[in-house]
Amino acid sequence: MQNDIEDVRRLMGSKWGRRFVWRLLSKAGVFRPSFNVNAMTMAFNEGYRKFGTELLEQIHLHALELHDQMVKENTGDR
Repeated sequence: MQNDIEDVRRLMGSKWGRRFVWRLLSKAGVFRPSFNVNAMTMAFNEGYRKFGTELLEQIHLHALELHDQMVKENTGDR
């Protein structure tokens, strides 16, 4: 568990790490609905989204102070 905490903090502590995490969160669909009229597609999308929300939870628990910085760096809100 302690290694997981240190890993998240180290990853979020670098600009390249925050950029990498942002790409993972985006690909996972955390920032968009997973709805699809096809139930199987929606279930697949929701699986990706669950991974992303679990990663986001780890960031909020262990590196919350770097979350806003990641958002600013990746949305042009500088």
